[in-house]
Amino acid sequence: RQMSRYKIEAFVIRTNRITESSRVLTLYSREMGKVKCVAKGVGRPKSKLGGKVELFNLIEGDLYKKETTELGVLSGAGLLEDFKGISGDARKYGFASAWCEVLDRTSHSEEPHPETFELTFNYFKVLRSAKTESAGLLFWSALLKFLTLEGYGPALDACISCGKPVARDRLLITLQRGGLIGHECVELDEPVVQVTPEALDLLRAMMELPLSKLDEIAIDKRTGKQVAEVILSLASYHLGLPRNLKSFRFIEDLTDSGRLGA
Repeated sequence: RQMSRYKIEAFVIRTNRITESSRVLTLYSREMGKVKCVAKGVGRPKSKLGGKVELFNLIEGDLYKKETTELGVLSGAGLLEDFKGISGDARKYGFASAWCEVLDRTSHSEEPHPETFELTFNYFKVLRSAKTESAGLLFWSALLKFLTLEGYGPALDACISCGKPVARDRLLITLQRGGLIGHECVELDEPVVQVTPEALDLLRAMMELPLSKLDEIAIDKRTGKQVAEVILSLASYHLGLPRNLKSFRFIEDLTDSGRLGA
């Protein structure tokens, strides 16, 4: 069967070298969602793809692909937005890599989600110019917004079961039902995460504010860790996201605040 040609705009979310000069790329595209393709000759000095198909970059190009195969071939890519600068900051690099892992682990091939593409674009843009110490908060905020896009954003205004206000000294979030829950409404063996009032306020801000505004928020380590734990637990429960992403180990080695350090 003949190959079809697709014009795509995509982020490079993974890159694996297969020969001296060729790589297999995992791309997250606006038009097709996640796709895998071979970039031939990328390591050669005169390659038209050289320097463009780097991790995090936004490229446009032609993807040639048979319907029956998972792997396509990328041709003639142009650089739309250079996010290589993120790689120059170890902390930003760690959290941007974690985001790429999230996309790779939770997306099925060739299922377009334009909102997720836009969220990725927004996240990388804000991260690129953000303060180093905001990298964690921005990642967890983006993941919370991703959960919301997938239909799993937590309801944080009142008890998800009975609708009554929840006492601020006894705050629980149910993973199963995805929201605040009063003690008397929790079922036996229902998985819950306890949160402080500060963590609840931060979660609400993360859901409501654009990423560009979150860079300005100063948080203490305890609140950051707690919020990260809630979001990771929700993503693990509803999206099947592994709790031990490779990038988290990298971030853990950088910092004493642990892998969840916001």
